[in-house]
Amino acid sequence: MKTFKVAAFFIEKNGELIPITLQDGLIINREDEQRSWLIELFLNEEDVQAVRAFEQDKQLTVRIAISHRGNDPAMFNAAIRSFQPLELGTSVLFDAQLRQIRNEYARQVLHSLIEQGLEGEKLIEVFSEAIRKRPNTPDKEKNVFR
Repeated sequence: MKTFKVAAFFIEKNGELIPITLQDGLIINREDEQRSWLIELFLNEEDVQAVRAFEQDKQLTVRIAISHRGNDPAMFNAAIRSFQPLELGTSVLFDAQLRQIRNEYARQVLHSLIEQGLEGEKLIEVFSEAIRKRPNTPDKEKNVFR
């Protein structure tokens, strides 16, 4: 198993990304065949209430910047496992599975550019720019999603 710091956490609902402010957070890759992960967030009471609004949802889509807020977020299917009150906040556990959409997005962009007739250095240049500016990635200067 491998453990990483959760730098930013967002819940996706109806195409909107809802940021959850963290006191701290960990994400553990269980390294099993199901690509399962365990996410633990330490939240203040206001943010616990924001997460509780999703408690009845059996499956959530969440995006997590791992280790640093500037990293591209990984997308997970997640389910809330438990809420545990602590002295200085609440621990919220999620069971999650990593979604592999990054490669699919790259394939779609590449296919589209080839259909447009791009090739060689121009293809590489336009592809690199499209991947860098892809939607729903954090703006590294503002730490928000575009």
